[in-house]
Amino acid sequence: MTAITGAAPVMMESPPLGEKLRSDHEVVELPLLLPRWQALALEAAANRRGMTTGQMLRRVITDLFGDDVK
Repeated sequence: MTAITGAAPVMMESPPLGEKLRSDHEVVELPLLLPRWQALALEAAANRRGMTTGQMLRRVITDLFGDDVK
């Protein structure tokens, strides 16, 4: 379990299409509470770009913090 989320780390064999593989293969699950309209808008925006909601959120976070954040 991780101290941040209390969830067990999950290992990822390869990154989703269009995403870089980081050297820290550990991922954490983050619960996210959004108003329904925001969740629907996020899902629609991701679909328009041919992405899943998770891929869209990872892209937004990468754009915000960059690839070099540790």
